[in-house]
Amino acid sequence: MMKKLNNLRKVILVAFFTTLWNASIGQSLDSLLQLVVENNPTLKSLQLEYEAEELKADQVSQLPNLELGTGIPILRPETRLGGQVVMISASQMFPWFGTLKSKEDVVIAMSKAKYEMVAAKRLDLFNTVKQAYYQLYFLHEKESIIEEYIAIYETIESVALAKVESGQSTTADVLRIQLKLQELRQDLKFIEIDRSSYSAVINELANLSWENIINPTDKLNELATLEYDLEAFKKQVENNHPLNRKIDQQIEASKLAQRTNKNMNRPSFGLGLDYSMVQPRTDANPTRNGQDILIPKLKVSIPLYRKSYKAKNRQEEKIQEALSFQKEDLTNKMMRRLQIEKSKYDNAVLENELFKQQIQTTQMAYEILLSKYSSQGKGFDDLLQVQNQLINYQLKLSIAQLKSYKAMANIERITKY
Repeated sequence: MMKKLNNLRKVILVAFFTTLWNASIGQSLDSLLQLVVENNPTLKSLQLEYEAEELKADQVSQLPNLELGTGIPILRPETRLGGQVVMISASQMFPWFGTLKSKEDVVIAMSKAKYEMVAAKRLDLFNTVKQAYYQLYFLHEKESIIEEYIAIYETIESVALAKVESGQSTTADVLRIQLKLQELRQDLKFIEIDRSSYSAVINELANLSWENIINPTDKLNELATLEYDLEAFKKQVENNHPLNRKIDQQIEASKLAQRTNKNMNRPSFGLGLDYSMVQPRTDANPTRNGQDILIPKLKVSIPLYRKSYKAKNRQEEKIQEALSFQKEDLTNKMMRRLQIEKSKYDNAVLENELFKQQIQTTQMAYEILLSKYSSQGKGFDDLLQVQNQLINYQLKLSIAQLKSYKAMANIERITKY
């Protein structure tokens, strides 16, 4: 019976740890970004919209429909060769040379603008994943810091208990340490909640299971490495950012629409053929009696009224001018955003240096006070205060390093395509 119970416990433990393993995913940032490209529903939707837009090119590049007609005269017209019994007609219009191609070019330019929206959305999603990934990475760093200081406080607690037993300290000192330990252990629980929250962000965008906990596998440097050249960024943003490329394609589509408008206000031509079936005369037999009638036709459509053409041309000019201002405004906003993020990065670098110095100085003070308290049982308040400062500086150092990566991600959102 005991053997069966032990086997059952083993099965339960194996199932439990298998569940934990399956719910925890170790992923690099690049692999998660690739999953976003492959699985994100929003990107798939935008991609299909782009492909649907492309298919419009075939719809606008075709000739007008062939027109066919037939008629049976109720009051039959009589000709010298006989009466007409059935009449059939066919006609095909041909627009001015290049009109169909220019219509197709307009649609292609608009579909390219749609494609740039896919690229722009991908940048937004990548930035969101990076922000969540860096948060998860530094949550792990924060967890390590807290666990390290829990061990330190437990050591101080042991020293305090020994001092209480020797009569050199009071139980109040031990209780104050235990309160701090409770606070730190509670912080670990908060970290688990935050880890689930940031994992959920990545799971949503990469279309993964909601239960997955993302464990970053990348090894990050102390600070994010940033290459920053504002003038080069300005040229890059103007020429290559997807949102600006979208505007460029819209301007190009507007210019092509002007060319289409010009072609549509030129003559169009048509070819036609009329056929009449003639019934032979019975009251006489003239030469070619009952011969059918075949009439080829040439048609020309001349646009005499040009007010709509001129209005359309002015409309497109206004659209192009408005789009140019939009591009200028968008570029200015992105450049301002770059400068803001660079300031945040620089502040993070300064904070990193400051907190490292403060940690070094505070660590020296802590060791002196710990030695004094261990040997004499004195200076507990100072020891506890310095220890609290030390953990505070460690956490602030980690936050400063996180800020540098978040600022880098925001800069890459604007400059890395």
